[in-house]
Amino acid sequence: MCGGMAKQGAVPVFAVYSTFLQRGYDMLIHDIALSGLHAVFGVDRAGLVGADGETHQGVFDLAYLSTVPGMTVLAPASFAELSNQLRWAVEECQGPVAVRYPRGGENGYSGDAGQEPTVTLQQGSDLTIVTHGILTGEVLQAVEQIESSGYSVEVLKLNRVHPIDADPVAASVQKTGRLLVAEEVIHQNCAGMTLAAELMTRGVQVDRLRLLNCGKNFIPHGTVEQQRQLLGISREQIAAAGLEML
Repeated sequence: MCGGMAKQGAVPVFAVYSTFLQRGYDMLIHDIALSGLHAVFGVDRAGLVGADGETHQGVFDLAYLSTVPGMTVLAPASFAELSNQLRWAVEECQGPVAVRYPRGGENGYSGDAGQEPTVTLQQGSDLTIVTHGILTGEVLQAVEQIESSGYSVEVLKLNRVHPIDADPVAASVQKTGRLLVAEEVIHQNCAGMTLAAELMTRGVQVDRLRLLNCGKNFIPHGTVEQQRQLLGISREQIAAAGLEML
């Protein structure tokens, strides 16, 4: 239906759970992307969903959406960013656009990093941490723990998780030599894997690399806090991984 509306000049905005959008993968390719149609997908429940249960974990969307030709995937980390990115997706973007946002509210980050694909939230010299979406709050609190031990951490946030703008990440890693990527998606085809491949292709020297994500298996029922602890992406575990790298 979105494809038909877009062909007639409308800009459809379809709000759908991440787990339900999986069922439309074929239609995304054949009915939207093949014709380069401008349709916007509000991908709700992106990331861990806690009490929604094992079947509803929204951790697969980045993996499959990034395989759709012409698809843009945005990852707001606050209400302000969600509002601004949705407006940009509707008014300025071309082709299919997905805006992935989590179940619940903000998580310790309420800023607005603007429209640049990749932004630096803070400068540092010892370690580069890259994150996106709802995990941004966890990362910023983890960075406070790391820096309390005397280290300097550079934090980059991906506003656009596909296609990734790797230039700022490459520049940061050339300075720090260490890269930690923390994200609430499955390991396969995650942003960290994309960045690691891009850095290797460019010949950027990476002395230490850690990818923290939701792993390669299905995620059992539990609270979001329990799930993050199980997967090793809580703020304490991110901080411990960063300190271990240093």
